[in-house]
Amino acid sequence: MSLIDVHAHFLPDQYRDALATAGIDQPDGFPRVPSWSAAEHVAVMDRLGIRSAVLSVSSPGVQFGDGITASDAVGLARHVNDVAAATIAQHPGRFGAFASLPMGDVDESLAEIERALDGLGLDGINVLTNVAGVYLGDASLEPVMAELNRRNAVVFIHPTSPACWECTSLGYPRPMIEFPFDTTRAVTNLLLSGAFTRHPDIRWIVPHAGGTLPFLAPRIAGISALLGADDPAAVVAQLRRLHYDLAGSANPPVVAALMGFVERSQVLYGSDWPFTPEQIVGAGLGWVNGGDNPISPDEMTTAAVRLFPRFSC
Repeated sequence: MSLIDVHAHFLPDQYRDALATAGIDQPDGFPRVPSWSAAEHVAVMDRLGIRSAVLSVSSPGVQFGDGITASDAVGLARHVNDVAAATIAQHPGRFGAFASLPMGDVDESLAEIERALDGLGLDGINVLTNVAGVYLGDASLEPVMAELNRRNAVVFIHPTSPACWECTSLGYPRPMIEFPFDTTRAVTNLLLSGAFTRHPDIRWIVPHAGGTLPFLAPRIAGISALLGADDPAAVVAQLRRLHYDLAGSANPPVVAALMGFVERSQVLYGSDWPFTPEQIVGAGLGWVNGGDNPISPDEMTTAAVRLFPRFSC
């Protein structure tokens, strides 16, 4: 087993209960809330040949719907982060975790960054592309970004439904179309707001092979130059500095597009389990481990170890 999975999810019981209380049984239109346990996760990794996984809470995160208050979001973030730390301790070498933040409250987010990274020893921070339509480059989140930059933090972006999804999703589950586009919106917002320039020491992981970024990057760069941004080559260079995972993207055309856009050292493996069923993850791994894949599992593991030293042994 060699692969390190940087895009794997967990759903503690209290988190599932909070979703149910808010009436969410099909998050983002996804047909189910999957089951999860650490024991089941380890068994799946053993069957698939995945050495370790970095856990995160998927969309809708810890702040959602009418059934959860701002205070509830703070408590829920603390709970899932505590579960993550306990899971890491109970299964040495098998798990790391990104901490969830109650991003609607900047002060509480700053407090949870300190608690999760310094107190619990988690590996980085998990942020959604937007919370209630507020994207990551928004000025209101500047204190959070400044603290993450000060810490040289690893920050994992996960897509969620955009505020306009009722008009744009065409009635389909949002992970199918909207998630790749909201990833692109979030990264473009970070780029054009100047957040990447102001906070160059944050180590970003962009999911799902960058959404539509490999295709749209030249267009974004060209038009952003008309808006007073850096020259197009400099804009693309900023996007190439980010890390990109292969969750839901382990297939020839998508990986070919990504590899034509970024350096090999920026590509990471991701499974998206348990939202992606084991059979589909396994099929993708068959290609990842095959001779036609332009980047080897060992290269992706090396890239992950640079970000997550706990997996160096």
